[in-house]
Amino acid sequence: MARLFARSGIGPDTTVVFYGYGPAMGFWLMKLYRHADARILNCSRDSWRSAGRPVSGAAADPVPSAYRLGEQDARLRAGHKTVRAAIADPDTMLLDIRTPEEYPGERFWPSGGTEPTGRAGHVPAAVRQPIDGIYDDHGAFRATADLRGVFSGLDLDGDAPLITYCTIGGRASTAWFILTHLLGRRNVRVYDGSWAEWGRMADTPVTTA
Repeated sequence: MARLFARSGIGPDTTVVFYGYGPAMGFWLMKLYRHADARILNCSRDSWRSAGRPVSGAAADPVPSAYRLGEQDARLRAGHKTVRAAIADPDTMLLDIRTPEEYPGERFWPSGGTEPTGRAGHVPAAVRQPIDGIYDDHGAFRATADLRGVFSGLDLDGDAPLITYCTIGGRASTAWFILTHLLGRRNVRVYDGSWAEWGRMADTPVTTA
């Protein structure tokens, strides 16, 4: 991460704006390493272009920086050991942010691609949490009331631990961003290894159906 920040020209005072595929994961990584000013562009790239806003086809050529990252913020990340312990912990909720086909084990990858070394399914005790309908027609996040409706099955005002996961962390980070930064939910972490790690480990428990 330090090398990525450095070659991208990012310093401690840099404002970093993410857009495109999985911007919330970039945002989450910045916050994991305690970068102060990270943001998400609140519209799609197509909406940006159609509104006549400036675009460029030239490659960026940032001046490399020297940025000493802080320690990871342990409040934001859950590893597979933490997820394993959460299975039997009634006070911790595991949220599976994947499709109806992935959750019961019909697919390993969201595309339907196979994984010879993996097992499809979900983490025992995990609850599937869809994030359909979180964007409006411009690719911006919907109003708070609408987002609360998407997550209506959760205690949004409590502080019991929540852990989100998906396949590679992108959707899990999106759910984390909405819950923490748009809805103000406390004590939410991302299992960034997600199913790409869990489903390919030999000794992890997997539930289907």
